[in-house]
Amino acid sequence: MKNADATTVPAFRQRRSAQLAEGELRHLEMILASFVEGSAASDRLPAKYWDMRISQLDEQYDLVPSQSHRVASLQRKLALLDKALDTAADAQDRQQSRRAAA
Repeated sequence: MKNADATTVPAFRQRRSAQLAEGELRHLEMILASFVEGSAASDRLPAKYWDMRISQLDEQYDLVPSQSHRVASLQRKLALLDKALDTAADAQDRQQSRRAAA
């Protein structure tokens, strides 16, 4: 009988340190800032992807309170940015439809 194979997930997974989360936080903050600076909706990965990345921080790292606050802030910003970009894309689609109908 084999002990454990490589595909077995341990029952307890140790969370990574808050120090290691810092680089991820900075990266995600930079990405969301680039959306604000005018990244077109078609040029970005879907919000679902970024939401998953942000959620992983909370799940996989032992965050300090200030980092937890930054994660919550990133989640709020992502929701607002995604809504704004979708609204802008919808408006552009409506405008193109009007032009085509004219």
